[in-house]
Amino acid sequence: MAKVISFATQKGGVGKSTLLMLTASAVHNRTKKKVLVIDCDPQKSVKDIYATEGADKEQSYDVIAFNWKQARSEENFDKTLALAEKKYDVIFLDVPGRIEGKEIYFSVLVSDIVVVPVVASVLDMRATIRFLKTLPMIKEMKEKQGYKFDVYGIVNKKDQTVEHQKLKELSGIGGMEFFYSPISNLVRYKRGISTVYDITDPGLKDDEFNQYFDEFCTKCLF
Repeated sequence: MAKVISFATQKGGVGKSTLLMLTASAVHNRTKKKVLVIDCDPQKSVKDIYATEGADKEQSYDVIAFNWKQARSEENFDKTLALAEKKYDVIFLDVPGRIEGKEIYFSVLVSDIVVVPVVASVLDMRATIRFLKTLPMIKEMKEKQGYKFDVYGIVNKKDQTVEHQKLKELSGIGGMEFFYSPISNLVRYKRGISTVYDITDPGLKDDEFNQYFDEFCTKCLF
């Protein structure tokens, strides 16, 4: 059975799609797992990057876009996921960045793990708290059905501002556990977005992305 991991937030600009692509590329290149990304975000960032890589797409993980505006979207989403689970080992969902619609609810509902990139600004933290408070109901529902449901926060775009001290206040809300490995606000992450290539050499043990990825593998994959 495939593991379904959603990257979800309520607010744009926190680097959700970028972190998802970097993570999916590392899983694709460093493990033997078959990877699929279902791009559910209306911006279709993952699908666009996948399309621009042309001939190199043969070396990438697979990407499909899902349109939540189609008729019988919930039914079709379940069918899409059911077919994907037979073929892939890991399925990443790029969840729409809005909480009002059905899209985020159904995307999170089918997930085994929810990864929440968190940025240290007042508006971002408020949006994150609103999102996290919607998760206990889903967690309870899944656990009653015998499924595990974990929520992990990733400190993303970290800098030296004092606001990062306040992120500790979010720990535990909605059952979220923070990774100890943050991701800095570095230009190389934006420049290194790819569905084909790894962001860095896996042998660089002190590289912060490798430290994050090692923790991701421990908590989310194995």
